[in-house]
Amino acid sequence: MDPFARKMIRSSLIYGAVLVLMFAVLTVVYFHLRPLCSDETLSQINSPDKQWTAAILQRRCGEEAPFSTHVNLRPVQEAIRRGFFTGEASDGEIFRIEQDARSAGITVQWTAPGRVVIGCSHCQIAFLQQKSEHWRGITISYFLEQ
Repeated sequence: MDPFARKMIRSSLIYGAVLVLMFAVLTVVYFHLRPLCSDETLSQINSPDKQWTAAILQRRCGEEAPFSTHVNLRPVQEAIRRGFFTGEASDGEIFRIEQDARSAGITVQWTAPGRVVIGCSHCQIAFLQQKSEHWRGITISYFLEQ
């Protein structure tokens, strides 16, 4: 084979590989910066000792998809950690329900530095997905009504 032709084929393959790599990197960056659906922070409240914060977050991935509302705890100095591609804040999740926050009537109240109360005045218990009673030394109480 002609040395010039060999050089042209090799250069074309390298150029194609660079284009594929660039497309892959840009796709990863795009989906990280703009996830298909991300959690929306509805409210946050700090503990009395200002060490912890509780946030009510909600997400909905499309018009036909159900709402998902959850409560997350985290140290005050830390930002909400969202999934790299999903945009979902699952770290510190202590309560999740498949219902929108407004219709569920979700409230969060700190009663002491290490005690938080989650209220849900209109929860549809059939759609309750998760709740925990302790998280990193914090005691969690629930008042769930239908």
